[in-house]
Amino acid sequence: MSESLRTTAGAPAQSARGRLAVAVCLLAVMALDLAARLSGSGLIQLGANAAVFACAIAAVRDYGLREIYLLSLCAVLALMAAWLHPEPVAVLLSGLDQASFLMAFLLLLNLLHEAASTSPSVARCGDYLTKQPPGRRYYALNAGSAVMAVLFNVGVVSFLVPLIQRGIQSATPGDALNPIRERRQLSAMLRGFAWCVIWSPTAIAPLALMELIPGTDRQLWILIGACIFLGLLVLGALEDQITFRAYKPQTRRQVPTLPRAAFLRFGLACAWLFGMSALVMWLSGETVVFGLMVSCPVMLVGWLLVQNLGAPHGALAATARRLDVIAFTNLAGAAPVAVTLACSGFVGRVAAALIPAQAWARFLGLDAMPDFVFLALLPAVIALLSLLALSPIMMAVFFGSLIGGLPVLPADPTLIALSISCGWALSMTFSPFATVVLLIDRVSGISSRDLTWGWNLVFTLLAAAALVPVFALLTGGR
Repeated sequence: MSESLRTTAGAPAQSARGRLAVAVCLLAVMALDLAARLSGSGLIQLGANAAVFACAIAAVRDYGLREIYLLSLCAVLALMAAWLHPEPVAVLLSGLDQASFLMAFLLLLNLLHEAASTSPSVARCGDYLTKQPPGRRYYALNAGSAVMAVLFNVGVVSFLVPLIQRGIQSATPGDALNPIRERRQLSAMLRGFAWCVIWSPTAIAPLALMELIPGTDRQLWILIGACIFLGLLVLGALEDQITFRAYKPQTRRQVPTLPRAAFLRFGLACAWLFGMSALVMWLSGETVVFGLMVSCPVMLVGWLLVQNLGAPHGALAATARRLDVIAFTNLAGAAPVAVTLACSGFVGRVAAALIPAQAWARFLGLDAMPDFVFLALLPAVIALLSLLALSPIMMAVFFGSLIGGLPVLPADPTLIALSISCGWALSMTFSPFATVVLLIDRVSGISSRDLTWGWNLVFTLLAAAALVPVFALLTGGR
């Protein structure tokens, strides 16, 4: 998300007016999508869909090749649906509903990043993780990146990468082994972020799939995902140690003092978010998705008020100024990524509707295929398709819509959703086109191909292979 934020300082007046228009459209998407979910009103949902369309037009000057390609693909699929599908209006509205949901959810999660990025406690936590001694640095960066991503999402990358690089240069300036240190630490961070999507309560993939695959048990999903994450944490640490077994540090790094208060405040912030989400779920009778969406803006205001306690002109005034910057300056910078995610949702849903799912299921023999084979192959297929520059969220929505539309699911719905999210995770350490990899490339200067095929290919293959016995165990070998 945060990779798209750009400064507007010194921008001409017309550009400022254009960014204001974009910001208003994005605010409308968030407000209308929330209202539609709360009220169940189809008319309000149409308003949210219209706001997405208006945003796509208003943000056209910020587009690169990716956005142009995806919008063109949306147009082609819309024409195909109108020509080929027996119910084109229903298909197109379904795609637009998915687009508005993903855009709104991304923008609401981005509010948490806005608050976390100015939190002194979060900064101290990140500094502590990057200064661990070699023996436990991999575990600290991998697990720490995953936990911090709960609130930061992809913003954890732009936050931790500079800390890692500055920490290496300040600790051992000019050392010939610094490139090895950089590789090990950035890989640990990337792997932790990639695999947190299979358990994180705020990860976009699971929350999108919950709406597409009926019967998904989110609590069980989180529990199994956390266990897989811990197993891959150990597997990745062993791979790191074996790969660099010949490397011996020349000096012993002093263990930094644990910032207990900072970690306690971060834990309280997470508890605050999930407690509020649970309360909203209980009061509204809605899902965890709705609970998180409502909680994000409320938490933003509360967190900023806490940060601004003691401000010269009062916490309320300082918070109001900060909210003005977030809403009408920073938010507009997220438009390209928000449009990308919306397009991915639309493409995934409409493309799935155009494919005869039952015919393909029969052709592939899904009914006769053992459950664990299907579940273990699905992540590999998603990761391979990611090499075609197809985004993981597009693949998740596509496969979620395709499989969720089958009259009889080929495996347990929770395990299918988990398998798709595992494919998302694999693609983030395998595809040079993954958003998080491109962001690290831009922030660190490390080639995306080095990050994936050069540094993490062995780990990715090991992780894919490890999923086979995992799913065999979970399905009893069926």
